[in-house]
Amino acid sequence: MKIYITGLMLLLFAAASCKRGYEPIAYGKDACAHCKMTIMDKRFSAEIVNQKGRVFKFDDIVCLRAFTQEIPGSMIFVNDYTGKQAEPLNATTAVFLHHENFKSPMAGNLPAFAGVEDAAALKDSLGLELLTWETLP
Repeated sequence: MKIYITGLMLLLFAAASCKRGYEPIAYGKDACAHCKMTIMDKRFSAEIVNQKGRVFKFDDIVCLRAFTQEIPGSMIFVNDYTGKQAEPLNATTAVFLHHENFKSPMAGNLPAFAGVEDAAALKDSLGLELLTWETLP
């Protein structure tokens, strides 16, 4: 009986510790799940957590976009280009800009912003349109 209860407690503990969510990226160590390059630039890094809790990290939003086609229904996170947000952004609610002046690791040149206000100055100075997750190229 003791063995049964101990086993049950270990199983419950293991199940409780499998929380699905963002896992911090180790810059300079973690590799992109799509292109395999080392992730160096926080401004363009991103992450997917699939339905089973497996984490996939990316060095560029372009790599993330290519990879999301492979695992639909996942949690998708992007970092705030401005660095104002301590926590990663939900990609589906973030806004994006696309311009060659944003030099990203894989030339996707798609910085993410928490909201319209955060992207406004760059949007206006470069004469760009805001993009959403659904309208990204």
